[in-house]
Amino acid sequence: MALVTALLCLLLDPWHEFKRNNYFNNLWHVTWSLLLMLSGGALAFFMVLTEFVLVSVTSAANVQIEGVVKEAVTILVAIFYFHDEFTWLRGFGLFTILVGVSLFNWYKYQKLQAGHPNEDGMLGSPDANASAKYVILEEIDDLDEGT
Repeated sequence: MALVTALLCLLLDPWHEFKRNNYFNNLWHVTWSLLLMLSGGALAFFMVLTEFVLVSVTSAANVQIEGVVKEAVTILVAIFYFHDEFTWLRGFGLFTILVGVSLFNWYKYQKLQAGHPNEDGMLGSPDANASAKYVILEEIDDLDEGT
């Protein structure tokens, strides 16, 4: 995918306009732009890695709920940091997110207290089951080395 994107970039992008662009007009701007792009790529990589670990430890439903919470945080950052207007529609959406996440957590808590199996069909507390499902990567390396 990266090779195809690079090829299309070389063929289709207007390279003659880079000297007029403020993001690439001197060495400082080029360095700063590249650092911003690399940090964005690293952030995206670690977000995907975190999602993988969450799905392997919990369930896909939890990851969906956490995605909804992320959207709520995005709304709050847009309002407080970027000074976006807080409309009644955004307020209603934020309220709906908070109620939905709260109800989901309450339902999961009630189900856990009643002793019903979770999504994986396991009974009991999540702490007891998490250790059986999750293996720390360092421990795998230790097992490979025979220690």
